[in-house]
Amino acid sequence: MTDDILFSLHSWPQAILHIDGDAFFTSCEEAIHPELRGKPIITGGERGIVACASYAAKRLGVKRGVPLHETKKICPDLVVLPSDYETYSLFSRRMFNIMRRFTPQVEEYSIDEAFADITGMRRALRASYETIALSIKNEIAAELGITVSVGLSLTKVLAKAASKHQKPNGLTVIPGRAIARYLEHLPVEKIWGIGHATTNYLNKMGVRTALAFARLPEKTVRERFTKPGVEIWRELRGESVYPVCSEEKSRYASISKTKTFAPPTADPDYLYAHLLRNLESACIKARRYHLAPRRIVA
Repeated sequence: MTDDILFSLHSWPQAILHIDGDAFFTSCEEAIHPELRGKPIITGGERGIVACASYAAKRLGVKRGVPLHETKKICPDLVVLPSDYETYSLFSRRMFNIMRRFTPQVEEYSIDEAFADITGMRRALRASYETIALSIKNEIAAELGITVSVGLSLTKVLAKAASKHQKPNGLTVIPGRAIARYLEHLPVEKIWGIGHATTNYLNKMGVRTALAFARLPEKTVRERFTKPGVEIWRELRGESVYPVCSEEKSRYASISKTKTFAPPTADPDYLYAHLLRNLESACIKARRYHLAPRRIVA
């Protein structure tokens, strides 16, 4: 059986976009303060730990979650800014609204990420799916002064993998007939939804690439993996399992943000930085729905 038959016989049975802001917090700061463009800057100064680093800072070795006193040793000229989540939320809403000009099917995944279903929009917009994706990308850059990386493919799992392929400011398109060629070079640990434990389990099976996982027989996958694992396997093969959910809930019983560490870490500063980032992200979502926590449990 050839890979063309193994995956999709059609290039675009559906078209899903994933848009991911590039170093979003520092990009927002650069848009507001153009004099900072190209300089090594970080946000998180109020916490003493790097929350977000610009690409200029990353090139010098600055990483998220590192204490400021360590980053200053790496980069003495580092520009340290306090986090301004109210401003970042405003940029986020404007970015999502630009996406909605092209399709109403937009799912806000996080403050700097969103999915969009543009299936069937080629005729209405008189443009190819790739042109639509590029237009969204260009309008965000022109109106907000920030760059985003875009992935376009048949499913959410494939689109999210594609958006990571050419960061920053990239556009990666994976039509149905190109799935196998792309997955061949994608490590299993880079698949959205595959954590450290599942990666180890797959490696023990001799599976190290997304293509090797997608090629596993259905019987094997259903016998050895839980429901989420089966769903990811199906999405990798071009079958849309996870719909783009454009309807906002009127209320939430709970709001959660999670992070899987691979490899595992016990570094308290690194863990604290990610805890703060997740907590702030959850609070932004809570404020949007006029909610407040009764208690915080760590």
